[in-house]
Amino acid sequence: MARPLHRNSPGHRLLPFSVSVRRDFHMHPELGLEEKRTQKVIREHLKALGIRPRNVGGTGVTGLIRGRAEGRTLLLRADMDALPVTEENRVPYASREPGRMHACGHDGHMAVLLSVARHLRETGLPEGNVKLCFQPGEEGFRGAARVIEDGILENPPVDACFALHVWRDLPVGKIAVLPGPCMAATDLFTVRITGKGGHAAYPHLSVDTVAVAAQVVGALQTIVSRQVDPLDTAVVTVGSIRAGTTYNVIPETAVLQGTCRTFRKRTRKLVHRRVKEIAAGVARALGARAEVEYDEFLPATVNDPKAAALAREAAAEVVGARNVVEADPSMGGEDMSLFLERVPGCYAFVGLRNEKRGIRHPHHHPRFDMDEECLAIATDLTLGVVRRFTRR
Repeated sequence: MARPLHRNSPGHRLLPFSVSVRRDFHMHPELGLEEKRTQKVIREHLKALGIRPRNVGGTGVTGLIRGRAEGRTLLLRADMDALPVTEENRVPYASREPGRMHACGHDGHMAVLLSVARHLRETGLPEGNVKLCFQPGEEGFRGAARVIEDGILENPPVDACFALHVWRDLPVGKIAVLPGPCMAATDLFTVRITGKGGHAAYPHLSVDTVAVAAQVVGALQTIVSRQVDPLDTAVVTVGSIRAGTTYNVIPETAVLQGTCRTFRKRTRKLVHRRVKEIAAGVARALGARAEVEYDEFLPATVNDPKAAALAREAAAEVVGARNVVEADPSMGGEDMSLFLERVPGCYAFVGLRNEKRGIRHPHHHPRFDMDEECLAIATDLTLGVVRRFTRR
């Protein structure tokens, strides 16, 4: 298992603080756009550091650390929200809120950003500015859009941005930095199929929307298998089908809901168009009608090549060049993409898995946890990015 090179680094010196903060957030998780206690705790930490907090995006927080000399402004972002998951870990810091859990690592992200802020206030920032962004509502609420609308990229204007995700697919001690697309565009769709209801024993007198829905689901899979370039990447998933209430009635309506994931803009447009055409065409061929709502929810998360190169330099300093990897892009979505559409930046991945300790469950799993060593590594990585960016 890879280990960081510098055991006396700022991240390791601050690790007890990071762990304490992370566990406090973990015990008191709050869902997206409901992070009121979390917001209060962050504000208290920032005030203790002499940083003036400002609420942003409803339940988010921002603060500014000014350098001793004028320079560029770097935004550092950490997401805040938990998930509607009941924790199954038997640890002292397990969630105290039934049905809520930090099952994705956002508790760690906040702890890292507070540790970075603490170090920068202790040592001072030679030049430039660091703008802290504690962002609510990442898990499906487009919280990034809310804080952007509240002006977080202004006053002073942000020149670049950086964020990270503690990552289960990597062992602790590894860091992944990908130039270009690293997470997929996330689109949502709803297909409402209308037919003709009737008795299950006389299907010829009805238009069976369940049968139509089944055909639509199968036909949608041909988008990826037969219409997207085999050298490209796309996902079309139907995750929900709702139709009928009992076994002997053919329902008049059926509703499908799903998601599409792509990286290239032209592929995204193709998938969007074909979902609508296939759903409508299959339904019409079977005597039904399909109405499609398609929401291009989030763009792909695309790293600026120069920012990614800078982050790789910082990562190599923390864990050694051989432990900095270019992992495969993820088909998951991230609203960090909304920041990266507006300013150049980088989104990195810091390994958290430790098989020997049983820390191997995926994100969003009720037994998700992290090797907290990753908090020190993530803190050092972020400080390395700050140091490099503000000097250039």
